[in-house]
Amino acid sequence: MFSSILTKIATPLFAQRASFSYKTFSERYYEPHLVAQNNLSEVEYPDNYRRLHPVQKQVTPPPGSKLYKYATRSHDLHGPEEIHNKLVFKQFGIQATYGGELKFGHFEMLRLTINRRMEEKRMFAQWRVPQPWKGKTKRSLGKRMGGGKPDIKFFVTPVREGRIIVELGGNLTWKEAYRLLHDISMKLPFPARFVSQELLDCEDEISLYIQQHNVNPFADKVQHVMLKNYAGSQEYLSPWHFEWKSPHFKIP
Repeated sequence: MFSSILTKIATPLFAQRASFSYKTFSERYYEPHLVAQNNLSEVEYPDNYRRLHPVQKQVTPPPGSKLYKYATRSHDLHGPEEIHNKLVFKQFGIQATYGGELKFGHFEMLRLTINRRMEEKRMFAQWRVPQPWKGKTKRSLGKRMGGGKPDIKFFVTPVREGRIIVELGGNLTWKEAYRLLHDISMKLPFPARFVSQELLDCEDEISLYIQQHNVNPFADKVQHVMLKNYAGSQEYLSPWHFEWKSPHFKIP
């Protein structure tokens, strides 16, 4: 009898819990904020092609020359990106949060997914990274060492931290851009994130506020502290940190 009473009490609770639909974090925003940013007449569209164009799988050498076999050149991945770290069209994009390399398959994944999901009448996408240009050599399985540098196996595009990989713009909402780009950014070979112009502006304001209100007397003298080896700080630094003038970046 007691068990039957518990069943009658608990049944509506479990039914209510089962009927509750969980929402992702991106869907909890207030709906009036999710309006289109611009009208069709106000958006600055590219002149030629609105979709992502295909890239070449390998570099075509000039006539009478061979493909150059690069060294490892790990400095292509180290440190922050100082040039292509802002959104040109001031809307949405994918930004790398760590250094890495993009292969031809990653370019195709980005191109096919974005072109299939976007509406060309009111959206556009643009590459912000060059096509694969750095040749990577690799020996075949079971081959002996020696015999010189092996042949080029594939090509990659090195990416540094903070680099904008692709941009998305047009007459679209934040939710549409998030659903289109977020899951793609999680499939890249290095950590990346979905960014908007509002997010980048907010991060700049926060960093400026911290810089102005920081009570640490050495906050503005980071390079001086590194060079003078205060508190043995050089034990935890590398020559790359002195080149970047900041200890806040990790080495891939």
